[in-house]
Amino acid sequence: MTCAYSVPNCTSDVAADAQRCRCGGFLKRCPRCDTRNRGFANFCRACGSVLPPSAQNWTAYKGSARRLGVSGSARGPASLAENVTLRLRLGDECRSLLACDGVLVAISLAGVVEIADPRRAASLCRFQVQGPITAEPCIRNGMLYLGTRGQLTAYALAPMTATTPRVQPVWQMPIVGTPIHALTAAGNRLFVTVASSGWRDIQVIDSIHRPQPAPARTLFGAANAGWLAADAAGRAVFFSEDVQGVQLHVFDRELTTHPVSLRSLVEQPIALLGDTIFGIFGEEHRLYRIDAATGSIAEPLDADTQLFALTHAGEDEWDRDGARIDTRGISFLRSGIHDGFGPHEWATRGSPLIVQGCAVVIGMDDGRVRVYDLAHLPRHEAWLVGGNGGVAITALASFETFLAAGNKEGIVEVRELRTPGAKQ
Repeated sequence: MTCAYSVPNCTSDVAADAQRCRCGGFLKRCPRCDTRNRGFANFCRACGSVLPPSAQNWTAYKGSARRLGVSGSARGPASLAENVTLRLRLGDECRSLLACDGVLVAISLAGVVEIADPRRAASLCRFQVQGPITAEPCIRNGMLYLGTRGQLTAYALAPMTATTPRVQPVWQMPIVGTPIHALTAAGNRLFVTVASSGWRDIQVIDSIHRPQPAPARTLFGAANAGWLAADAAGRAVFFSEDVQGVQLHVFDRELTTHPVSLRSLVEQPIALLGDTIFGIFGEEHRLYRIDAATGSIAEPLDADTQLFALTHAGEDEWDRDGARIDTRGISFLRSGIHDGFGPHEWATRGSPLIVQGCAVVIGMDDGRVRVYDLAHLPRHEAWLVGGNGGVAITALASFETFLAAGNKEGIVEVRELRTPGAKQ
């Protein structure tokens, strides 16, 4: 079989588990016929089979539409490489970090988008969209979705990573209002929460793979609607609150609503794992497990939960492990170990991030990234992004063997997690 990238004098004769071709291009292996395909390919070039997305991608806020905050790239024991692998300067606050098929996508609040390859320590493409970026972007099937005031835009990543990068929107869609929270791509749908004049609409766009999908339609509207989470099949869940209390809304082929015996919806992301939803509610900021099929409370968990991430066994079962941040510091659920923060320290947006079996990562408002070694808790390494203290971390991502962090000044750094004995 010839090189997937058609590079002269290059062949695809590489190890079965190789993630890169000999020419340096990212490879996607077909699970049916074992053919190596280009990055961002959705179908095998040999047999036409659908190519599943890599579990090592970081395609949405907190990793995926499920919002678990967990990287699918299990590493085992590892520590930060001494040197920074890649450094980008976006020019203003880093709003989002995503990763897909070997490339990092860094997005600033003002609308600078930069695509880079950490393996080659090279920037591949940089362009400006009309900002500000008002909702967390996402990636689905090689498409980057951005939300700005009054508009949603889709870009294909493959042309941007070519030898001669090409930047052209695949489609744009006007919307009335401002996208907030996070764009959520699931199945062949894109969900967006739109805010306008004290009101929030949950909208959905169907057939997002088409050159021009159907116009957005409103599923639900309320004065207080929370974050949305979804699974790969396209089922989406979110909560709302009115004078009667909290309601759970589940959308698959149609919208179903269940009352929930809780009060005070907290403005934090929820997480979806199988048929269980995790969310923070009430003045106590208590974390709850809620049955997605009925809205009943499956289990009240810890109070004073500010941020959380949860690991899982298989695809859909919580293994009762994870990390949660409270007003005093961070707790590691399975071990029960707690590590306190200083009086003027606080974890920032996107925290905590878990590299399963390896590390827990926290961005701090003093500009440091804490990387906790799961094998030796509460031992951790500290990484000062950009070398300047006092500049808060605003975005985190984990993909392949890399950690990426961006700060309020727009400095983005990538460090590699190295196994013991690996060469620097």
